[in-house]
Parts: sequence; structure tokens; C-alpha cells
Amino acid sequence: MENKPLSKIRVLDLTQNLCGPLCTQYLCDLGAEVIKIESPEGDASRGRGTTYGDTSIAYIHVNRGKKSVQLDITKSEQKDILLRLAEKSDIIVEDLGAGRADELGIGYEALKAVKADIVYLSITDFGHKGPFKDMEANDAILQAISGYMSLTSMTYQGKFTKLTTPVADLMGGMYAAIGAIAGLIHRKKTGESIYVDVAKLSCMLMCMPDSYAKYMTYGEKAFPTGNAHRMSAVFYPMPTKDGAIICNPDNRNPSETKWQNFCREIGIPEEWYEDEKFNSLKARLEHRAEVEEMVNAHTVNFTVEEIEEICRKYKIAAGVMNDMKQLVEQPQTVHDKLIISVHDNKEGDFRVMGCPLKFSEFDTLGDSFVDQPGEHTAEVLESLLGIKAE
Repeated sequence: MENKPLSKIRVLDLTQNLCGPLCTQYLCDLGAEVIKIESPEGDASRGRGTTYGDTSIAYIHVNRGKKSVQLDITKSEQKDILLRLAEKSDIIVEDLGAGRADELGIGYEALKAVKADIVYLSITDFGHKGPFKDMEANDAILQAISGYMSLTSMTYQGKFTKLTTPVADLMGGMYAAIGAIAGLIHRKKTGESIYVDVAKLSCMLMCMPDSYAKYMTYGEKAFPTGNAHRMSAVFYPMPTKDGAIICNPDNRNPSETKWQNFCREIGIPEEWYEDEKFNSLKARLEHRAEVEEMVNAHTVNFTVEEIEEICRKYKIAAGVMNDMKQLVEQPQTVHDKLIISVHDNKEGDFRVMGCPLKFSEFDTLGDSFVDQPGEHTAEVLESLLGIKAE
């Protein structure tokens, strides 16, 4: 749609796997034309993870609506084609590794020479300078080095573990998209090019502002709490007859009676929940294990739906612990139309998650496509550079 904020913006996407493609997916959802430059072997994620036929499920979720052009940029004539495409583009996004783009002759200075106002965005694990710049890493390593893993455990103050979700790649992709848009604003203001350096490690540190702030201010060292909450003894997944529900029946101020109402509804005697060990937020934190034992012994007599009804009655924050099937079917997901259809010319239609952003003046949702390797090479090179398919 012409009224999307990034319509008429062209992005050359030299990224693969998850972080970089997620960044350019956001730009694509906002209207940018994204030309995905792939090596003859294709994006590495095309051959990883679960596939449906020959199509990688991982690939299609962050490469919707992009045009695939295959070039071997280690060959001078094909690198020249890339430079000509850069001349007609607004943003370059690459994740080739520290110094690799310069080695190939497609770094910031080389691209600026052919496009004086280029926005050049580079994504690395640790940045292009500093003692870690040449280290190898992946998401789990970044979770460990950043300190994020020290906050994550299966149990309260338990052994450190990583999140299954590749949070370093996801955070890096989001910050990279912000950096690209900020680069466009800079260009509009100054008419000049700009280099944007995005290090995933730095992005990971931004996930923990409270923990780092407390340590740097008070020397307080955060620890993992598992499924429990650091500041509430009753904010955790409570067992029920048919599953579990996470809710927080704690009183946030003296005028609230959520704790008393919740206890009464699930059958805890008043003399128990008004005992000095349980009658204040501080007291409950000091007797966390006893609180859980008392509450769990009663919630197991109710269904998830019944506990949820109690929470709604007293305006207690609560959430059913959905699995993937329940998530897809839950009313809010359906209402927000977060699941969209993409068409693959080889394997047909797929359902994937769309853009979560909503705007009053344009729609980011709707059907899209997923590209085959090199599917748009002839189209793009002919329309932009006048190179005939043959």
C-alpha cells in the first residue's frame, strides 16, 4: 500500500537465519521493498529445522513478502551487480560478521562511494570493535555472556538455564529495525549517509534494566526465581484439576482485599490467611514455601476455568497457560488477526504470525508470499538494472 510509512524505500537484505531477516521483515511489514540477496546455496535457514516438503518452516516466518535474488558476491562481476543494486537502494542490512563485508568490498565505505546517502546497518554478535569482536557465538552463548541466563532457572534460586526462545536474535532484530528507521530519519534531516552498528550482546543487556540498575546502584545481585515472582509470593502458576493458571492475588495497596477474597473463594479458612505469617505481602514473601503449599492444596480442587472466574470477579490479574493449539484458537489472537496466510509456489499456503503493529491509516496484515531461492533474480535485475534474463 502506498500510504505505508516505508513505501518507496528499498532495502538490500544481506542477512540470513533469524536476527537480520527479522529486522528486514519489520521493514517489509511497514511498506519497504526488501530485496533478499542470497548466495547460490541460499539462506542457511532454508535447510534447517522442520520442513514441509522442501520449504523450511523457520524461513517462511521471517521472510514474508521479500524478493529473492541470488548472487555470488565472491565473483567480481556479481559483486558489481550488488553495488549497482545498492546505488538504487536506501538501506543495506548485513550480518556477515565483523570485518567480512569490508573484505568482500561491500562495507560501508564501498557502498557510500556508490550511494552517498546510504543507510548502512551491520548486525554482529559483539560489534566491530573491542576484545570480543572476533569471537564465535550463538543465542545460547549470548544469553550466558550477557548475564541473562543468571536470572533464569526452573526453580527459585535454582541452577541457571537458558530460555528456549532465541531472545538474543529477537532483541537484536527489533533494535536493528529501530536503528534502520532512525537512520532514515537522519538521512532525511541531513541528506547524508549513516552507519548503524548493532551488537546482539548490547541488545541483550537492554533486556535487564531493573537487574543491572539495582546492581550498579545498590550492589544487589539478582537471582533466578523460576516460575515465581521476585516481589510476590502468590504470583506463580497454580495447579488445578485440569492444568495450571498463573495469577497474582496479592494486594498492591492497603485498600485492596484481593488476597482475602481469593483465599475465601478457594476455601482457605480465615484464621489461616489472616495468620501473621500470611497477612501481608512482606510476611508472605518471608514464608514463600508455606504460602505455595497452602494455596496449592486448595487450587487443585478447582478447574482452570473456575479459578479464572474467581480472578475476574475480583479483578485479579490472571492468565491461562496456553499451549500452541490454545494460543492459535484463543479469542484475542483471532480478533487481532495475527495469523495470516503466505503462499509458497512450491508447497502451497502456510499460516504464519503477521505483524503485531496496528495503525489507523493503513493495514500491515493481509496475505503475502514466501520466495523460492533466486525466484526474483531475473525480475529485479531487469527492472532495476536493465539486465535481460538471458
